[in-house]
Amino acid sequence: MNSNKSLESLRKIFNFSIKSNTHKKIFEKVNLISGGNGQCVAEMVVEQQHTNEYGTLHGGFTAAAVDYLSSLAVLTHPKIVENIDSAPNSGVSVDIHVSYHNSAKIGDKIVINSETVKFGRNLAFLKVTLLRKDDNVILAQGSHTKFVG
Repeated sequence: MNSNKSLESLRKIFNFSIKSNTHKKIFEKVNLISGGNGQCVAEMVVEQQHTNEYGTLHGGFTAAAVDYLSSLAVLTHPKIVENIDSAPNSGVSVDIHVSYHNSAKIGDKIVINSETVKFGRNLAFLKVTLLRKDDNVILAQGSHTKFVG
């Protein structure tokens, strides 16, 4: 499946998730930029709804982004992408880690890069990096392991 088709499929899944009235509604201001071959890139502008009481990007939002956007990335991996339109299943989380390096404030543009590092028989290992777009400062890095067997 080519990357344009993968991105189109990801956007359908993403938009459906946001409209499903679940916690994924927090991603309604996130824009998917590219997707395919086990990767997904998204961008957003930090708004008040994404911040903590100090006016900076909330750690819970960041952790949720690591979880959800890496799950979208794995859907485009060559081992499972053929099922993306009929039966999208990114597996279940086994382990998630997030390291917070810098803060982002309201109005900052951020880029979220998600990639599949390794896709084994039963486990997928994913990596996510959140960067401030203007200066490429790393805000947070996450790893996510999913059972996909």
